[in-house]
Amino acid sequence: MVRLMFLYIVLFFAVGFSFGQNAIVELEINPKTVEKGQSISVTIKTNVDGQTDMNLPDEFIQSGAVQSGMSSSIVSINGKQQAVSFKYQAFTGYFEKAGSYVIGPVIIKTRNGEIQSEPQTVRVIKRQNMISEDPGKNMHQMIFGIIEQSKKELYEGEPLVLEGKVYSQVDVLQVEGFNPFVFGGPSDNHVLAIANPNQTNSSYDVINGKNIQTFKIGKMVIFPEKIGTYKIKPFQSVLLYNDPRTNYPERVKIVSNETTVVIKPLPEGMPKHFIGAVGQFGITAKFSNTNLDQGKVVELKVKVQGNGNLHNIEKPKIYLPSGLVFYGDAEIVDSISYSTRGSEGSKTFTYFIQVNRPGNIQINPIKIAYFNPKTAKYETAQCKVETLRVISNGEEVKEIPKPQKEEVRTPTMQPYITDKIGVDRSSSPLLNGWQGAALIFSPLMLGLFLGLGVRIKKQKEDASNFKKSSTQHRVDALLGIYKLREENNNTDKLGELTRLLIRFLAREFKVDNGEITRVFLKAKVPDEISEELFEKMVFVFNDLDSKKYGGSIDNSDVSHLKDEVEYIVKSFEE
Repeated sequence: MVRLMFLYIVLFFAVGFSFGQNAIVELEINPKTVEKGQSISVTIKTNVDGQTDMNLPDEFIQSGAVQSGMSSSIVSINGKQQAVSFKYQAFTGYFEKAGSYVIGPVIIKTRNGEIQSEPQTVRVIKRQNMISEDPGKNMHQMIFGIIEQSKKELYEGEPLVLEGKVYSQVDVLQVEGFNPFVFGGPSDNHVLAIANPNQTNSSYDVINGKNIQTFKIGKMVIFPEKIGTYKIKPFQSVLLYNDPRTNYPERVKIVSNETTVVIKPLPEGMPKHFIGAVGQFGITAKFSNTNLDQGKVVELKVKVQGNGNLHNIEKPKIYLPSGLVFYGDAEIVDSISYSTRGSEGSKTFTYFIQVNRPGNIQINPIKIAYFNPKTAKYETAQCKVETLRVISNGEEVKEIPKPQKEEVRTPTMQPYITDKIGVDRSSSPLLNGWQGAALIFSPLMLGLFLGLGVRIKKQKEDASNFKKSSTQHRVDALLGIYKLREENNNTDKLGELTRLLIRFLAREFKVDNGEITRVFLKAKVPDEISEELFEKMVFVFNDLDSKKYGGSIDNSDVSHLKDEVEYIVKSFEE
């Protein structure tokens, strides 16, 4: 059910107020995600005169009077920045039940017709369960404060909600000063409470059989940035209260308790597609165009949405099939707000992909992994990607051939030598009788046989050692790639990855490291490497250089290049 609220504007302004300006009406809600009973502000801004009608949900409870005034701001109209003067009306209210509620649109009836704003949606969630010390232990104080926190222990990346609660055995009239609590370690802090800090919205709690005035103050969400045990230093406040002894208002400064929180590391077994997300998330993906010409660039928008540490997640890894390459860096657009659930909303990653082969091309489903603190487990979300239909331009791109293993023949027992095949004993009298036996077992012949056996054994050992040495450097290269996970600095990782690839190629082609150049590799085509593998090597070297010298490097860049170098190494396997 929705009720219609009439806000009659009876103020008169100069005739030229709206002359020459485009008619504008805006509806602003702050914040858009709140807890039950938490106050929100509703502001209507317009530059025209008229009767204002507005749709409000029946569940909305208005608190306080409507305030009116004037303001000015710079807005974009038809692509041009213009200074616009506004009339505004503002009021506050709250919802007592959880759910999603639509506020608006605002409709203004003018002499030239009606204009209206976009409606806004408010999400109301259950109140966060908070942990605090027992206030009954502080009843010897007239007024005292206690820090409330969402958890005593939480995982790395999980949001921590802090709020101050003031208990008073006298009537508090006003808050005149507030210094918030301080987290004792590196953190990213966001204030949630928007109410006027000089006003209190009090209620009463029964403590030790007495009615005690209470109110909340200074709510914020904190994202601790390192594991460990940290202190949360007290909040301080100056309060104006009614002294029952004098019947006059008096001031008092209070200092709350101090508390601690433990930040735990994420469990082992981090999945391959983990993007640093802690919370609950989903993913969608869409191409800007699914029908295009070969050689063109297409946009792939991947949206990750949910709540937790959304603002800190990494971009999802996308594994492209052959013939598709990334064209430049991905663009990131955030649509994030902060609530007791952390940062929530969506984060859109736009990848630019050049399509270099024709036909119907299907990208594998895009997966992300995240850690869910509620289940204490890693979970996976994925989405399918549309099929690309690419029209050929006549320049066909060959697929990278998959290395085929040589056929291995199982050794079979050879037939015994018979009289029909092999040596005719009757035609070799030397080998017959006692003469033949004497010759075979003579010292000279025994020495020849022993020497031949040693030589065969030596040849087998040499062949085995050669085979081991020809493959060991490949094993070393793969181990080097895997050990990169232990490094902390992404720039160092890329430097080591470059050295590892050059060292591997030098050992593969039996040359010094300094001889590995693009010209040298090109000369190996097509006798020792394919054209496709050569292009892959050049692409990886170029990408390594651009990332090292192009500014910031994120973890997804390193992971992508590690996969590319691993692909090159494995391409040389027999």
